[in-house]
Amino acid sequence: MSISAKTTLLILLMGIALALSAFYIQRSIIFPAFHDIEIDYAKNSIDRVVRRLEAQRETIDFTTYDWSAWNDTYTFIQTGDPDYIESNLYPDTFLNLGLDVALFLNLDEDLVWGRVFDFPPEGEIVDLTDTYIDELQAQLADFTGRIDPEDDIDDQTTSGIVEVDGIPVLFTMRPIVKSDGSGPHKGYLVFGQFLDDDLIARFSDQIVQDFSIAPAPGTRASDTYTLKVIDQSALSASKIYSIEGKPVLRATAVLPRTITELGRDITYYGVALLVFLCTLLAAALLALFRWIVIKPIMSLKADISSISNAMDYSLRANIRNNDEIGALSREFNSMLGVMESNNSELLRLNAELTSKHQKVLEIQDELQAANTELRRLSEHDPLTGLSNRLALEKKFEQAWEILSRTGDPLTVMLADIDHFKLYNDRYGHQAGDEALKQVAAILAGAIQRKSDMAARYGGEEFLLVLPGTGVDAAMDIAAAIQEQIRAANIEHDRSPVRPFLTLSIGIASVVPNSDLTMDDLVSAADTALYRVKASGRNSIACEPVGTTVR
Repeated sequence: MSISAKTTLLILLMGIALALSAFYIQRSIIFPAFHDIEIDYAKNSIDRVVRRLEAQRETIDFTTYDWSAWNDTYTFIQTGDPDYIESNLYPDTFLNLGLDVALFLNLDEDLVWGRVFDFPPEGEIVDLTDTYIDELQAQLADFTGRIDPEDDIDDQTTSGIVEVDGIPVLFTMRPIVKSDGSGPHKGYLVFGQFLDDDLIARFSDQIVQDFSIAPAPGTRASDTYTLKVIDQSALSASKIYSIEGKPVLRATAVLPRTITELGRDITYYGVALLVFLCTLLAAALLALFRWIVIKPIMSLKADISSISNAMDYSLRANIRNNDEIGALSREFNSMLGVMESNNSELLRLNAELTSKHQKVLEIQDELQAANTELRRLSEHDPLTGLSNRLALEKKFEQAWEILSRTGDPLTVMLADIDHFKLYNDRYGHQAGDEALKQVAAILAGAIQRKSDMAARYGGEEFLLVLPGTGVDAAMDIAAAIQEQIRAANIEHDRSPVRPFLTLSIGIASVVPNSDLTMDDLVSAADTALYRVKASGRNSIACEPVGTTVR
């Protein structure tokens, strides 16, 4: 086999080996990494859907709690007072609350008052009570037994999903008690919302993710994900949404497989480009080898043969300016120049691969930023921007653990807007939302340290957590808050306290220890708040818990 054939075969084998190696790396490492990123994205997307459904259930439960623990409701469930209905139970109330179903049941589960509405985006309010009320009441009958009257009032609740005319209804049920949470129970209050296509579309817009829901009867409760490849461009992700440990809905989202498609394109185009360059390089090297190496050697061989045949040792090879070795050296340097040119081409290809890798890193950074934003949204109240109950519980646990070791006090301040329901009835819920935002801004501005936290506790109640702050300092902060509320001069001409919005504040402080719990501290603040309300509101009170620190 000639040198030319051997060289050609060697170059081809090296090109094939290089192409196979590149294909293996792309297929075994780069493409699976894109696939893993896509799976994580799909799981995060369906988790956002489940969290949105749970947030809606909590919103309905907060509203149910607000109405069920109310002296007026407690009186109404016993007397059926028509003034209560005229003052509170009109369609616009439930439209503003975002509720479609409202049932007031006595202890025998008989209906005292109930309505089922349809609030289309455009058009008049539709009363569906006669159509659905009996079916709803029958399906909800079994849920009253799930409420344990011995539990804490906050835990006396049950939630679930029932179906009416093929449409899931998300509801919560609470016993009707007095405003201070005392009993005995005199009935049950049920608020619900149709999970129809319009609501699901609104949720999809809020979380920037289209999804659908379907009933999940007989399905086992599970936190696992179901991922199915629809085709090369779409992926289906679903997960069971459970309430009180019982699966009620299956949420499903169809996601574009843009990440996998990008990985596949990088794999195919990268390998194709490498094969093309290897082929081009092999052809160029073979031509250069024939011109630079083979031809000079054959020319040298002819000169040597001529000299040998002539037997004239005085003859010399036909060398111009240099001997044959010098010519080979110059040609070798020329080949080095070609190799340098080829190396520049390889550097250019490497820069392209680096640029594509940078794009992958940018995609990962965007996904991480999106996850960070999702975590921030999950810990903040969407209306006021303050921390929500989830963030509050985390803060409580951290502060309790740290201060139990340092021996410093932990103070909480429970603030409630006086007669806020009257404010909403007078000015409307949109104005009520703006008032909540103003009060939240004042409370957020009142916290003095990074370790302090202001959170929306529910409805018109707010909770301030002040680690390392004693009662006297907390009283000063509370007084400053009330002064700013007065200075804000938010009109409230229906308030029996003042013609502007006022705030009642209950304070409790304790040095955390093993004999007390965080619930004891919050309960003491709630007791102080109750004393303020009982004494005329628009004031501040402090309730001792264990050792109060001044």
